Amino acid sequence: MEENSIVKPPKKKSIWKTILFGFLCFLLLFYGYIRLIEPKEIIVKEEMIVDEALPYSFHGLKLVQFSDLLYGTTFNEQSLKKLVKKINELNPDIIIFNGDLLNSSLYLNEQDKTTLKEELKKLKASFKKYAVLGDQDYTDKNSVLEIMDEADFLVLNNKNDSLYYKENEPIVFMGTTSLLEKEYNLLDASTTENNTSYKIWISHEPIIFDALEQNNIKPNIIFTGHTLNGLIKLPSGYLLRQEGIDAYTDHFYQKDNVKMYTTSGLGTYKYPVRFLNPPTIHFYRFYQY
Repeated sequence: MEENSIVKPPKKKSIWKTILFGFLCFLLLFYGYIRLIEPKEIIVKEEMIVDEALPYSFHGLKLVQFSDLLYGTTFNEQSLKKLVKKINELNPDIIIFNGDLLNSSLYLNEQDKTTLKEELKKLKASFKKYAVLGDQDYTDKNSVLEIMDEADFLVLNNKNDSLYYKENEPIVFMGTTSLLEKEYNLLDASTTENNTSYKIWISHEPIIFDALEQNNIKPNIIFTGHTLNGLIKLPSGYLLRQEGIDAYTDHFYQKDNVKMYTTSGLGTYKYPVRFLNPPTIHFYRFYQY
């Protein structure tokens, strides 16, 4: 080594490079969470519905609501098996599905159809399983109807069904197809001989609330889906606002004696992400007081 050589001090790293690197790492971890972790969770939210109009024979009724699988995006076969296990652990009397079994952007092959039939058939309800069609289901409507039929779901395609238990007073379940597809018929769905019965309406979009009010149809309870809670929940509101939601961005609404419960669903649409909005099923216990 020469005597006149000068040892230069190491260059200081720019603080901005460190900040940028940290920010990029944060973005990578954040995207991994909203893309790979939260969309794979399934949580159960339990609620009580207390209603003096409920027939006393149904006091203690257990109902599970799920919606918007949008099968083939973030919700796959593994997710479906997990869902079936969680629902069956709740031992429901009634299971309702609010539509959008499929994602319209994906092709449903025969293996997918077989998987959906076999797994959904494993869902156990001591009374009955009901379903309606969502707007995405119209991409392959016949396949959806076939799947739900073979899985023992009664599809309330503009019709109703009276459910009896012990006593002579039933609960009437009413349902319409997706309002966005313009094939719904409120009159067909609501016409029943049991005019004084307790009525539960099943629909896909929450705008059914307005449609029923405008036609002076007043069920006791309405269950809907479709909103997906905007996939990513922000303080300012939904990230993704779909047609058929309007002002109904919350879980619960009530007008007079009509109550509406909306689920944020299980799958994803347009963007395969969820944040502060994990896939959810709802477990309701009905009480008559």
